[in-house]
This record gives sequence, C-alpha cells and structure tokens, in this order.
Amino acid sequence: MAERTVAAIATPNAAGGIGIVRISGGDALSVASKVFVPAKSALTRLGGNGSGRILADVPGYTALFGTVVEANGEAVDQAICLVFRAPASYTGEDVVELQCHGGMYLMQKVLRLVLAAGAEPAGPGEFTKRAFLNGKLDLSEAESVMNMISAHGEQAANAAYHALEGSLSREIRSVSDVFIAAAAHMAAWADYPDEIYEEELDYGVLLANFRAAYDKLDALTKKFDAGQAITEGVETAIVGRPNVGKSTLMNRLLQRERSIVTSIAGTTRDVVEETARIGNVVLRLADTAGLHESEDVVESIGIQMAEEKLEHADLVLAVFDGSEPLDDADQALLQKVGSVENRKSIAIINKSDLGNVVSEEELSPFVSAVITLSAKDPDCYEQMRMLLEDLLGTADFDPSAAMLANERQLDCVHRAMAAIQDAILGIESGLTMDALSVCVDDAIAPLLELTGESVSDTIIEQVFATFCVGK
Repeated sequence: MAERTVAAIATPNAAGGIGIVRISGGDALSVASKVFVPAKSALTRLGGNGSGRILADVPGYTALFGTVVEANGEAVDQAICLVFRAPASYTGEDVVELQCHGGMYLMQKVLRLVLAAGAEPAGPGEFTKRAFLNGKLDLSEAESVMNMISAHGEQAANAAYHALEGSLSREIRSVSDVFIAAAAHMAAWADYPDEIYEEELDYGVLLANFRAAYDKLDALTKKFDAGQAITEGVETAIVGRPNVGKSTLMNRLLQRERSIVTSIAGTTRDVVEETARIGNVVLRLADTAGLHESEDVVESIGIQMAEEKLEHADLVLAVFDGSEPLDDADQALLQKVGSVENRKSIAIINKSDLGNVVSEEELSPFVSAVITLSAKDPDCYEQMRMLLEDLLGTADFDPSAAMLANERQLDCVHRAMAAIQDAILGIESGLTMDALSVCVDDAIAPLLELTGESVSDTIIEQVFATFCVGK
C-alpha cells in the first residue's frame, strides 16, 4: 500500500450536475472525516443515534448523505460520501469519493479542503497506477482504462472493455506460460539431468509449442493496424491540386459543412483538421491547400504545410478531377504518394457526374486502391466507408478478441517474436539446451513486460504519464 494519501477531482474540468473528489490511501477515511459531516439520519440508518460516530467506523460499500464543511464548521455543499475499504476498492486501498454539485469553483474548493486536511495532489493516472501496483489490474488492463475514456465509438469502447476484462492478458499469458514452463524444465535439467522426463524437453515438442506461440503473437501484430484505426484513428491527408474537390470530400466525410467550398482556385490556404468516424474507422482528417506552383506568399505557406501532411500521413486520400486529363501536377502527386512504402493510400477520381476521362489503370500502380465517385453525391459516403473498412482491415473487426492497444505493447510482442524465432532456428540447427535456454529467457522478458509482471519503474511512469489526473 502506498504511504501517501492522494486526492484529485475525478470528473471533467467543466460544470456538470455532479462532481467527484476521489481520495485514496491509508488515511483516506481520516482525511474525509475532517471535511464531511454525515447527516444524523444517515448514521441512524447504520445503527445507533450517530452520536460520537466517525467516518472511520463506516463499513465499506456504504453511501452517506451529509455536508462538506470548512475547518470552522461552515457548510460548503451537500454531498454523498461513498466509502470503499481496502482491498475491495478500485485502487486496492481505502477510497472515499465525495459526490458534490458539479460547479468548477465548488469542486476546486472541496479539493482544497481535502488537501488541507492531509491529502496530497494525485498525479496523472495515479489511482489506476495504484490499482496496478496493488495487483487489481495488470499493465495492459490498466492501459485499457484510458482507451475506455478516449473511445470514439462503440467498437473502440467494446475493444477497450474486453481488454480491461483481460482478453489481451489471457492471450499473452497463454504464450508466456509455454516459455516459463520450458525455462523451468531447462533449469531443472541443468541441475538434475537424470530426473527430467525426456518428453518434457523433447525437441519436437518444444518446436511445435514454440511455433504455435509464435503464430499467436504474429496474429496479434497483423490485427494491430486495424485496431489502431478503430481505437486511435488514422492520420489522414486529403491532397490534390486546386479545385479537384478536396473540401467537398472532407465535408461529405464529416457529414457537415466544415471546409469552405468555392469555384475559385486556392480557396483552402490553411490546413483544416477534423476527426470523422466512418463506420468502424476513425479518420483524423486534414484538408490541405491545393498542390501547385504559386507566387502568392500566403498560399505558398499553405502548400508547404500540405506537403508536410502528405509526407507524414498514415493514410493519403489523393483526389483527382476525373473530368480532366491528368496534368503535370497530378503526375507529380502520384509519384509522391507512391514513393512511401507500406503506406495506405486511395486515389479518388472525383466529379464522376461531369463525365470521366481518367482511368483507374492510370492511378492504380501508385496507390493501394482506386475509387470513382462524385463528392457531391451523398452516396459517396457509403462508398468510402466500404472501401476504408476493407483497406484498413476493420470490416470483420472483433472487439472481444485480444488486441494490442499501443506501440509499447507492439514493441514487446516484436521482441518476443524475434527471440522465439531464434529459439526455433536453434532447435532446427541442434542448439544445445543451455544455449536454447537463453533464447527462451529472451522471449519471456518482453511478455512479462507487456503485462507488467516484470517491468521497470521508468516504463510504469511512462505509461501512466499519459493518463488524465483523477483516473
């Protein structure tokens, strides 16, 4: 149990019907008793007349109505006090939540009273970090908490929920258990070679088990991009020369008027950024200035920003005017889009309502997919949804399945897979058991790091630094 008792506002920094100040630690009840006075009726309900009864006597999973007071006894607000006893709490410590009226000034005042009563300010994600340190969650489950909070849609929320329930943890442990068992047998063999059954260290059995474990991890990596598209979103640049319909497409994908649309070339001079959820896919869209040569100083800045978005985007929507033949600017754009390996890109032949003189065959060598449409047509939204879900692999997304949530987890899996591959090659080449055990240990370490069973303080701090204060 952590020595410090900490407190923070656990609700958003905005006015609302209810605001919550959360207190966690060994002195949580003592601190709360200095600022909260239960109503006599609340204590009577628990037994007795309430005289001399303090908050520390209240059992866990109890809600009390009462008053938040200042040190001089002056009333601040009516409140409900929720009491949770260790270890049956979110953090595994004694926890008290004061539910007050959700005014911003009021919540700050209640927090100040709690801090003056002996609590210390909680850091980002400190409550969840304590839950992890006290064994209530493993590290991957703790990371899913923030994914729950930041979910953009139903699929993202479902995926985060199942991760919180242990879908990824179970999959990773099913792999790590294979290598932990192998390591144990190898260690025992080194000390007592005559007492280890031959089948426990049979090279054929080990090879089959290691290959099956490798395949499990490989399947997780192959689903990573699809999962990120749903949970984190995809950095998407809409590019093209002036007046090809980029802003019209942006508005259609957003299903509202966001970008200004005119027939005047160069209307969009800045980068217009918005987030759009299209089916299961979240796109962080950037509508950029038309790519062309310009002597206008302001427009040139916008074009430079467009070039930067094109360079760094994870997904490019390259828009072309299908009613006109491809010009030099179009050809230059195709070369730039096609120059980045393994990046998803879609060539959009727009203005199909005006007739089409551009063939898909002209564009397909440079991009991942080609589609012909009219951004003015509401039906193009559904066309784009189907294409995006197919291209990004989200059409058959199963939120209940194990899924890697972030780059940290992906890196752990990649390091484990590299070690497993070494172990497989070692078995195939007749590596001695002593040498093979090194590969096995190298596979175990990143898997335990992923779940937090063996992880450095630095990594723990990095994980929880991304959390909001109060969670």
